[in-house]
Amino acid sequence: MSNTLSNLFRALCRQLGWWYGWALRRAIIGRYFFGQQGDLLLPSPAAATTVYNDTVPMEFARALLSQARAHHHDVPTMLTAARFPFDPLSEDAQTAYVSRQQYSRLCRALFAALDDESGGLMPDGQTPVGTMRLIALSMLNSPDLGAAIRRGIEFNACCRVERGARIIHQLSVDQQRKEASLSYTATDTAAEVQHLVLSNMAIWLRFCGWLIGQHIDITGAHCAGPQPQFMAPIRHFFACPVSFDHPANSLSFSARHLEAEVIRDEAQLAEFLELAPYHLVIEPPASISSITYRIRELLGDDFRLEMPSFEELTELLGMSARTLRRRLEKEGTSYQRIKDNARRDVAIALLSRDGLTVSEVAEQLGFSDPSAFHRSFKKWTGQSPGSYR
Repeated sequence: MSNTLSNLFRALCRQLGWWYGWALRRAIIGRYFFGQQGDLLLPSPAAATTVYNDTVPMEFARALLSQARAHHHDVPTMLTAARFPFDPLSEDAQTAYVSRQQYSRLCRALFAALDDESGGLMPDGQTPVGTMRLIALSMLNSPDLGAAIRRGIEFNACCRVERGARIIHQLSVDQQRKEASLSYTATDTAAEVQHLVLSNMAIWLRFCGWLIGQHIDITGAHCAGPQPQFMAPIRHFFACPVSFDHPANSLSFSARHLEAEVIRDEAQLAEFLELAPYHLVIEPPASISSITYRIRELLGDDFRLEMPSFEELTELLGMSARTLRRRLEKEGTSYQRIKDNARRDVAIALLSRDGLTVSEVAEQLGFSDPSAFHRSFKKWTGQSPGSYR
């Protein structure tokens, strides 16, 4: 197998940790970021508006099998356990994609072979097969997400983290700013890998979003280690500004999400876990009941035309201004934030592609003045468009 695929696997697994990520917010098509050994490779968020239509690029399957080989496990046995009809590592493979069911089965076969749902790469301890399900079950039937997260924290401390490990894991709320902060720092873990812990925290919040049927927008992130050489993984998980060399890893988000009802039950969890590797690594189910999702769908991805005013939006949604404001507040967001995030996501996608200048990207996003786009993009991501590219 080529060095490119070997690097792809090592980087993917090291970054994604639990269930290879519980993440990739949208299915992504585009170029790949290739770093040196030990650095993350992920598909670029360059096509955030394009979906895979229930398929997974072959590189993801090859990455899983590379991990099995790295741990001296028999690949043919894994393929048989996953009911795979062919060997993705073979040069004779005739397809560029696998199905979501095939990919999910292959993930589970790898976890079973390693007896570790983190692929042996979580820095604070092993995650035996079944741990994720038990943590999730402990969070169900909670009165709200805040209680569910605290149950998860307690379960993690009691049942997953190795005895004697020094872990700072807590959820706090700034009532005045209506902002929640989730922190997780393994003090015995080397500073150089703390960004992996930070990314796993983002992954965990995405699972929490599934529990309540809402997208949890991370508004700020702090890392307890130095900035990694390759920033593509951090950029993927965090569209917000990220700062490094802080005392602890922490993520900030609206405290209103903590008040949201946990809408999932045990039957839904069992169904979710069947395809969790696909839904959380490739393409998560859309939260179609969320007002944020409905507005985002109405806005589309072409911002060269003026976006609807708030009054026009209420007419499109068929609800009063008061009701819309109340529902937006309940989801911890606002119409302005949804518009900003929509343009930010498209900007990232366009900047990740070749062929467009920054000025042309600004024009496609509806900015008549490129300098205004520069200011907005830096506010959204903490970087200038040129630096991000």
